[in-house]
Amino acid sequence: MRTRISLIAVPALALGALTAAPAHAEYYSTSDPADASASLTDIRALRAKHGAANVLVKVRFRDLTRSSAAAVSVFLDTDRGTKGPEYVLSSGLNDGTDYVLTEARGWRGSDERVDCPYDARLRWGAKNTFRVRISRECLDKPDSVRVSVKMIDQADGSHPVVDWSPERRRWSLPIESGLGV
Repeated sequence: MRTRISLIAVPALALGALTAAPAHAEYYSTSDPADASASLTDIRALRAKHGAANVLVKVRFRDLTRSSAAAVSVFLDTDRGTKGPEYVLSSGLNDGTDYVLTEARGWRGSDERVDCPYDARLRWGAKNTFRVRISRECLDKPDSVRVSVKMIDQADGSHPVVDWSPERRRWSLPIESGLGV
């Protein structure tokens, strides 16, 4: 009887150890379903890296166009003890647009701009990406960061198309600092 229990327990414990997900990572990536089909700027993927010097967020869209009426907000949570994001980078998704990093008020930006090194870049054509790099100094050098992205497209004027990644007002896994980004 003892032999059977130990023979069953060992594989079960090994399987549990192999399938357990890590609580933290230095990198986060997820695919996003085609759930905003009324917009060309449907989010298709989200990638985030928390490096020793910067936080890098890359959002891939179905089809970015230079004349888009869409906008994107990248929310950053640096304090898990406080509800909601601490920072938000907001930008249009069209040619000639500007971007700004502000302190967040709930799930919105504020008038309190963050003065530090950060940049954003749009890539049209085959890439269809919006890339953000924010210095960790901007975020008070957090141990970990969680990311959420929201896209709003007002293309037809009748109603906005909204898409979130990973989900509406949901966070990525905590991303620990460490990669050389």
